[in-house]
Amino acid sequence: MENEILDLDLKDKKILFELDKNSRISITELARKVGVSKQVCQYRLSNLENNKIILNYHTVPATYRFGKIAYKVYLKLHDINEKKHQEIINFLLKNKDVFWIGECHGKWDLIFGIWAKDMEEFFNAHDKILDKFSKFIQEKELSVSRENIQYNRKWLFSNPNEERKMFNFGEKEEPIKLNDIDLKIIEILVSNSRTRIIDIAEKLNITAEVASYRIKQLEKKYLIKGYKCLFNTKKLGYSTNKAFVYFKNITEQRRKEFLDYCKNHKNIINIVITFAPWDLEIMFETKNYEEYFKIMEEIKNKFSDIIKFYESILINKEPKQIFA
Repeated sequence: MENEILDLDLKDKKILFELDKNSRISITELARKVGVSKQVCQYRLSNLENNKIILNYHTVPATYRFGKIAYKVYLKLHDINEKKHQEIINFLLKNKDVFWIGECHGKWDLIFGIWAKDMEEFFNAHDKILDKFSKFIQEKELSVSRENIQYNRKWLFSNPNEERKMFNFGEKEEPIKLNDIDLKIIEILVSNSRTRIIDIAEKLNITAEVASYRIKQLEKKYLIKGYKCLFNTKKLGYSTNKAFVYFKNITEQRRKEFLDYCKNHKNIINIVITFAPWDLEIMFETKNYEEYFKIMEEIKNKFSDIIKFYESILINKEPKQIFA
């Protein structure tokens, strides 16, 4: 069954937990952290891949520093059948400008993200997509992502003595121009963060030593923010939900307190500060929709002085997730 819930033991959960913090970790180091042999670790990892729990290994580059901005388009669709809906998804999957797709239930039916250097470049990509399917669009909205904060999944496995891993990137970062080799290295790692050094070197016709050095420099300069995984959370018994939060009477102090609270909440995995009708998006992974609403109502009550209201969606699928 495609989304059959699998009951993982603690060692499998630890493997996912470590990969979620650093999907480029070596098998030797992963085995040591999990407490199994290298052979057992490789076997378990292969099972997680074959069972489609791990869908992809990807890299989080500092894309904002490369002169790009993240735009997101939100669509409410109508008068559309399953075949035509899949045609839209396939069209977005093939579009090189689209870095993320979310199939949803709730306020929006479909969300997709586009990287672009400026508004003109964004609308060139936007128009090609929306003009083709305009008759199925009932309502649309646009947001510009100002800052994106990602957290590792504490609900998988929690070590109270360990600081939560966080990737933070956005508009405040200074732009930088990369040379062709570094850009190609990032392109390879974005597709698969576990690509071996020797394979990267062979693809780029450089030595393994040069490839290794350049990757370390990209990491050191935070041009590569980190390495993540795309999981099939449905198979882990979790659903993905997003809250669109509208603030009122917000101050810098209360904003910081709000973000600190979110950082320490085990079910929150991503926050996007946006320029949109709403002020902020929070992504949750919870056991069900009811648990999500319970958590969100607790947050609303705790921060009732700054939260005006919120809207929600359930993200059914994420067919595409690329960070560059």
